[in-house]
Amino acid sequence: MKKFLKRCIATLPALLLISHIYAQQFCRTPDKKNFTSAKPVSNAPAVKWKFKTSGHVFASPVLSGNMLITGSCDSNLYALNKTNGAVIWKFKTGGEIRSSVAIDNNMVFFISTDGIFYALDAATGKQRWQFKTAGEKFYDAWDYYQSSPAVNNNRVYFGCGDGYIYALGQLSGELLWKYKTGGIVHASPAIADDAVLAGSFDGFFYCINEDGTLRWKFNTIGEHYFPLGEVQFNAIINDSTVFFCSRDYNVYALKIKDGGGHWVYHQPGSWTSVPSLSPERLIVTMSDSHSILGFEKTYGAKLYETPVPLNVFSSASLNDSAAYFGCIDGMVYKLDISSGKVSKLFQTDFSKQHYHDFMDASDKIRADIIEKYKNDVTPLYTEFLKMGSIFSTIWIDDGMLYFGSADGYIYALG
Repeated sequence: MKKFLKRCIATLPALLLISHIYAQQFCRTPDKKNFTSAKPVSNAPAVKWKFKTSGHVFASPVLSGNMLITGSCDSNLYALNKTNGAVIWKFKTGGEIRSSVAIDNNMVFFISTDGIFYALDAATGKQRWQFKTAGEKFYDAWDYYQSSPAVNNNRVYFGCGDGYIYALGQLSGELLWKYKTGGIVHASPAIADDAVLAGSFDGFFYCINEDGTLRWKFNTIGEHYFPLGEVQFNAIINDSTVFFCSRDYNVYALKIKDGGGHWVYHQPGSWTSVPSLSPERLIVTMSDSHSILGFEKTYGAKLYETPVPLNVFSSASLNDSAAYFGCIDGMVYKLDISSGKVSKLFQTDFSKQHYHDFMDASDKIRADIIEKYKNDVTPLYTEFLKMGSIFSTIWIDDGMLYFGSADGYIYALG
């Protein structure tokens, strides 16, 4: 990212009744497609409540019954009343929480930057067990998230900065197996055909059998500035196809059975984030090209590309006709899935205060900001957080939107 941005700085880019909720890092629905058919969302949603944490919120919320559960960089996992934002319980860890939770069998699962994977009682927030990994670490300044767990057949799967993909017993936390990759694993596992699928920063996408043996692995193409083609984000699954994105500017569609290719799309000069899938469209948010794309999912034809002011790292959340996503500029945007039209839906207070510290009247980065950071854009992306950047993927429920922000707040809009 750093080298690329230098090269193109001119464009700068009721809980107990719930049996299964699998929380992917970005994909908010049990089928991992991030699509829900639900009550429409208002075109002018108001803040119903917001809850202040003491750190940035990069993790995405998970809703279960009347509880909204999400972590913060203040090291706490919060369970909030979805109606009014009141704290039901909170759990303190020894590090930041950039992992979204999985909820299954009345248990909550997540990892913290302290390198410990936790299992809590969903009703009380009390610890059931913990598992210590070899330690978390981050790849670079743009490695914003940790792996979020997936639960299947009484097993919990997750990746870690120590390079392993882990399988633990759901009830005991016993290590069943771990598979070593050649890089950090912050992608969240997807489960299909009795296999675990996840990418690594080593540039490979792995398909692992239930017993921990390798079924196949796929080497991304790579790119001049990112020769490894690091796989940062998680995949989504549709029937016999797995979709994922890489830092080599590509979107991949592979066959789950053997890793053979269906199609690949190249987005010049931009990392691609996590796909979301509606019945008719594959929607992919973009980083450096400052855009969101719609694809025909079977053959990968690009149907539209719509610009937004800045990078998007969160995934789009879809309902029947629209997609909702947050941006580094502190805005929530709505995408018409059919036409590709994007409109502004919400702006954080921090964005209202600081947006024009960085952006001009035409929603482009100011020329003086480009000049100031032309030799090193890393601190600029830290400065962008002042706008209340939204890295969290939105949870849609009954006409409400729930998400976290770098301003430290957890929001409920409706």
